[in-house]
Amino acid sequence: MKNKKIYYNLYSEFYNVNKYRELKTMTHHGTNRLDHINRVSKLSFHVSKLLKLDYVSCTRGALLHDFFTTDDVNRKEYKEFLKNHPRIALNNSKKYFNINEIEEDVILSHMYPVFKGRPKHKEAKVVCIADKVISVYEFFRYQLKLSANIFILFLIR
Repeated sequence: MKNKKIYYNLYSEFYNVNKYRELKTMTHHGTNRLDHINRVSKLSFHVSKLLKLDYVSCTRGALLHDFFTTDDVNRKEYKEFLKNHPRIALNNSKKYFNINEIEEDVILSHMYPVFKGRPKHKEAKVVCIADKVISVYEFFRYQLKLSANIFILFLIR
């Protein structure tokens, strides 16, 4: 219960910003970006507390790692978008919040090893791994639902 309160106190700072709440309307990994961010940040929060790391910076960085909307992104080439979105998220984070060095590292390095930018801090490594774990979970969860729905439609016909 105590951890839940700590987490939601951290989260409330971000959710009070209109642009951040817009993330709920953005599709991401078969869900919406805000749900994805919440999953990554909750996992990062618990792991960083367990490892006795700076769980506040780890969680805040995780809450900001995909902080961008369609207004911020030019999707001409998907690969370039993937490579540039950490920088876009960092720019938005700095615009709306005060962030520290660890949080900046978390945001910029969360796509490692897909793109350059090796994590420098242990907290950034936690978020990087949490993001991959959650992304795989979301991808397969969405794919399994889609496959199950197609299978059910096939049986009904």
